[in-house]
Amino acid sequence: MNIIGLLYSTVGIVVLFGYMPQIRRLYKSQTDCREISITAWMIWNYTAIVSLLYSVFDLADLKFSVVNGINLVCINIVILLTLYKRRLYHKNHS
Repeated sequence: MNIIGLLYSTVGIVVLFGYMPQIRRLYKSQTDCREISITAWMIWNYTAIVSLLYSVFDLADLKFSVVNGINLVCINIVILLTLYKRRLYHKNHS
């Protein structure tokens, strides 16, 4: 395995550590999270879906597919938590 392949093997873990502060903050938030742009996250969601499909069906690259899968899951957690908090706190403040 070359150095680039070895480094890429760590990307999935790094991605998780990158998303965790945002996910934790959203989870603990007691607001409607209006400062989070759903539009931006949906764009990133689209790119993650396309990247995952490409990595699975065109490249058949397991490492790339796993990293794209982790990225997609984390993006969707952010989107779902944001939408949940908006609905929860919108109801409580109406």
